[in-house]
Amino acid sequence: MTKTITLIKTQKRKGRYNIYLDGKYAFPLGEDVLIRFGLSKGRELTTEEIDNLKEADNTSKAYQKALNYLAHQLRTKKEIKDHLRQNEVAENDIEQTLDKLTEMGLVDDLKYAQSFVRTTAKTADKGPTVIKSKLRQKGVAENEIEEALLEFPKEQQVINGVTAAKKSVRHFHGESFRTKTNKIRQQLMQKGFNGDVINLIMEELDLQPDDTKEQEALTIQGDKLWRKNHRYIGTKRQQKVRQGLYRKGFSGDLIDQYLKDKSEEE
Repeated sequence: MTKTITLIKTQKRKGRYNIYLDGKYAFPLGEDVLIRFGLSKGRELTTEEIDNLKEADNTSKAYQKALNYLAHQLRTKKEIKDHLRQNEVAENDIEQTLDKLTEMGLVDDLKYAQSFVRTTAKTADKGPTVIKSKLRQKGVAENEIEEALLEFPKEQQVINGVTAAKKSVRHFHGESFRTKTNKIRQQLMQKGFNGDVINLIMEELDLQPDDTKEQEALTIQGDKLWRKNHRYIGTKRQQKVRQGLYRKGFSGDLIDQYLKDKSEEE
């Protein structure tokens, strides 16, 4: 059984048409499908041909949605899949769209990952571990992530890490030297640098204890603890302050001198 195209009517939406069969509205089609199948008024269509046209239009719409999504920036296969699923595109149409995009070179997870690594290395203070985690979230395969990370050599990691660490040094003013260096290491680890690179970064920083600054920092922290433990008196108060200053990384000699001075003030 066949039906005849009796009217092809332009929609208000650019590039979309309404198809009428035997005088009745049947379904919409995009211009690319219309041209590809060579449709015109008077053409007879079988049920199978009608189904093929509808499927081709669904795939075409999915492809256009993907192109629009790609217009602003590169995307991974997973990101495109997720986007099309959110737009309620059928799985079969998603797969066909991804195959076409891959064939045309518009989607390539390795190139995406390499670009992502290069950009992050130039514009952010993140290390490989954080970058790897972000690429995993975007669906990039492990072997492609490892290959992409070659774009971020250890030498550049150290340079980036030193820049980040110098900001931390200023931020941790008023901390003991030991606490300061420990916190810098912790921050570098949180930013995604591994132990070997962190050691190289710390060597490059070449932080040295400064007795004057250490004394100033201890006085700042000690005074805070002294006020905090005001409800205690005598030896008990000194014990609480001593414990607090030890935890903050100050040496026993400096703590002893601070507490001696405090006792004399009292």
